[in-house]
Amino acid sequence: MENIDIEKQYEDDVFKMLKRFAFISRQFCDKYCIPDGLMDIMMEKIYTNNISKDLLYSNKLSYDYDYYAFTKSTKTLHAILNLLKDKTYFFNEDTMMLVRSIFENHILSRYFREHIDISVEREKVINEFIQNPLGVSLGFYIKEGFTVKTSDGEILGNIKMPSSYKMGSEKDYYSEFYSYLCEFAHCSFGRIECYFDGSNFYYSKNNFRLEAMIFTLFVFTKIFEGVVTVQGENFDTKEEEKKCYNLVYDSLELQNEIFDFLIKKYEALSFNKDIAIISLYINKNITSNRNTIIKNMLLKMKKSLDDNEIGSVIKEKDENGKYIRQYPG
Repeated sequence: MENIDIEKQYEDDVFKMLKRFAFISRQFCDKYCIPDGLMDIMMEKIYTNNISKDLLYSNKLSYDYDYYAFTKSTKTLHAILNLLKDKTYFFNEDTMMLVRSIFENHILSRYFREHIDISVEREKVINEFIQNPLGVSLGFYIKEGFTVKTSDGEILGNIKMPSSYKMGSEKDYYSEFYSYLCEFAHCSFGRIECYFDGSNFYYSKNNFRLEAMIFTLFVFTKIFEGVVTVQGENFDTKEEEKKCYNLVYDSLELQNEIFDFLIKKYEALSFNKDIAIISLYINKNITSNRNTIIKNMLLKMKKSLDDNEIGSVIKEKDENGKYIRQYPG
């Protein structure tokens, strides 16, 4: 009973934190998310009917892509908040699908921003992340399988999976976490437990609610760190900048606490009735290691919270394990 009460309190805490992120992220998008690189290109095309290579491959496009990914993620966060408010159908599985979208936004935007300033990589990443997707979506290029071509058949590049772009601590937990999220996004029979009560299928079961919420906080904090809390971001005031850094620190501290709780939960968790019934289908005389796999994934994700290569938040801790709050300038 005590664990149930603690879990419910954590759900409330995470929901409040997500609402704080939503509010501050809306403000950031409204004030700062302007695609300067794209606007430069459009203005030159309008006035000269030409686009110079310098503008076409400007490093300003890094900010454009970051702001695009962040704005997209902010809208997705609001969708998640609306799903989480519902207590009739409990859209936790659908939340997991949207968590995957924000996670992909973070993975791709991090790779793009860290490679665009490498001179030998700039044209390649701009073609891969901006020109080719635009060309395909607008109907100027053709996609055949994983290949992008012109209408004349000239190969322009290949479409890669997000796993090709993982960096830093993402390499440690990506495989387990992405596979976990994909089970909810795809029609995987492995997630039958979410819709099965031992005898019937039904659609209002409350599954993995805290997990869905903490994973939302986890991925959104990552992209917030990479785009917002960055040295050199031109905030209007130091107070506004400090508020963003404090939000990240508050999120990291809450995440550390909840990851510890979930790790202990999966160490002690046994199969419930529905899982026990479903497991009869496998008919194997071996012990399931699912909880161990999830626990190990959570351990890696918790460790990645202290990744100092994302953004400019300095993650040093005091003797009590609390973050020492430090701010730019």
